[in-house]
Amino acid sequence: MGVRRTPGRWASAGIVALAVSAVAIGLVGTGPAGAQATDVHAFMTLYGWVDNSPPGPVIAHPCLHATAGGTGTYADPVTFATDVSELGWCQVIYVPYMHRYFIHEDECSECDRDWNNLHLYRFDMWAGGDAASRHKPERRALLRCESTWTNANSVTDPNNPSIVVDPPPGLPVTTAPIFSPTTGCWSGPVAEADPGKQTGVVLSRVVLQIHAIDSTAGQTLSYRAIGLPPGLSIDATSGLVSGVPTTRGRHKVTVTAADATNSASATFVWVIKRH
Repeated sequence: MGVRRTPGRWASAGIVALAVSAVAIGLVGTGPAGAQATDVHAFMTLYGWVDNSPPGPVIAHPCLHATAGGTGTYADPVTFATDVSELGWCQVIYVPYMHRYFIHEDECSECDRDWNNLHLYRFDMWAGGDAASRHKPERRALLRCESTWTNANSVTDPNNPSIVVDPPPGLPVTTAPIFSPTTGCWSGPVAEADPGKQTGVVLSRVVLQIHAIDSTAGQTLSYRAIGLPPGLSIDATSGLVSGVPTTRGRHKVTVTAADATNSASATFVWVIKRH
């Protein structure tokens, strides 16, 4: 979901140098002096190169970055936009469902409106993109990616996620890009490969390795399966499905890989033949 904002008016080398120096001594991104982490519910949207105003990576108030960017770590949070009355410039938030830290470096007209009229939080996260985002197919892919990671439906949605303001370091982080030109979109912290249709024979041993990755550092995956043919089981630690099928049949199998907070699933057909 694209959100338009004002162009960067303070993007000077002097401001950037000053902001980076302030970060080095711990003055930027920590909120007011003595601030404690607090949770707020916010409507979370995204914007990128194509729906910035003007199109591109220019930001209103560089703190760590000369233009919109960041990897999502505590030391290098991703740019986000909001009303400066909601959160001050260079203030940091942590978005649990995105597994990333973000830093306030840009303005957002819709955020201004929602805060001024309703006093409700709205944060607009930088998704990425490049000059090719102004044209198909990248434009469509970027906007679709923004929509994928927009959470809830409006600023008044009771299901808006909980966001940590002035978060501590050490929270789970992924540094995978949210959008990767030309058409790549982050699939989430956990991604699982689809093994495709499987076949086997009654009383003949079968082995299938389920492949999954977790882009969040420090997380451990576990595996579970529903609908496996009788005689087969999955190792919860390794994701290895093995065993000797005992009866013929066609089975719809769903295998899930999960860490402490996120999961991914693949559903496929497994046919066991008599011979």
